[in-house]
Amino acid sequence: MQAEEGAEATSNALGAFQQSLRIIFAEEIRNMTAKYFKFTSATLSLAMALSFGAAISRGSQPAGFAQDKDKGEKKEKVNKAEEAAYKLVLAAQGGDPAAEIPVSEDFITKFPTSKYVGGVYGMLTTAYFSTGNTDKMFAAGAKALEQNPDNVDVLSLLAMAIPRRMKPAQPDFAEQIKKAEIYARHAIEIMPALEKPATVDDAAFEKAKNDKLSLCHSGLGLINLNVKKNYDEARNELTQAIQLASNPDMVDYYLLGTADAQASFMNGAIAAYDKCAQSGPLQSACKSREEAVKKDAASGTKLSRD
Repeated sequence: MQAEEGAEATSNALGAFQQSLRIIFAEEIRNMTAKYFKFTSATLSLAMALSFGAAISRGSQPAGFAQDKDKGEKKEKVNKAEEAAYKLVLAAQGGDPAAEIPVSEDFITKFPTSKYVGGVYGMLTTAYFSTGNTDKMFAAGAKALEQNPDNVDVLSLLAMAIPRRMKPAQPDFAEQIKKAEIYARHAIEIMPALEKPATVDDAAFEKAKNDKLSLCHSGLGLINLNVKKNYDEARNELTQAIQLASNPDMVDYYLLGTADAQASFMNGAIAAYDKCAQSGPLQSACKSREEAVKKDAASGTKLSRD
């Protein structure tokens, strides 16, 4: 889609200015770099300890450990090359996503049946997202969930990313949106019972869980806003996304402003647009929409519910 199409404006309830939601989310958001998303590699790497770290702790007992069974010992067969390659994956975790990718891909290529492969696919999902490789992110996420359907890191990331990256014209749009909603609700359901990894302290664990829940509510908010057109529910979900996030995403403020405006909460829309106009790649769009809402409110074009 050409840049001039992304600037197309139509007349509607917001007055003189209203960009197409589909264009904004399917094109502008999809093409932004990882800096566009405030849940960048630093936040996501911490949250990865929720599932990837737990998988590591379960599967990383010293190679060759002894198990007492019927008073007999059974030693695990050691693959020294696999263990060495896995250590490289662990060393790369939390660093530059572009550097994590080749190390993780190499591990999966060499050891596709490894007990560690599910966690590595999970790390790749985040790394692909951070570097903007949508297709590989979705593929790696699917592989990770095949290994562990309760991987909250992948569930929450895909719940947020799918609605932002998919375009309505794509043939599998409805199917992918349904998956995103299922992923979000499943992650929200199982998050309270999540076991804290031994390497993460209580405060960091709660922060990571809340950031993951924020991703889920962000995805549900966009689905309600852009697909279901349920603006009141979109407002509820996006408000939770912002409140739960340790570092709220300016995109969520933008989405909340749009949901507020569509639901006739004009003061709420102004406040949300003003927030996202302070920083980030949507500053210009947020300023324009804030002014449009203010004009509508001042002229009485649209009565406010707040």
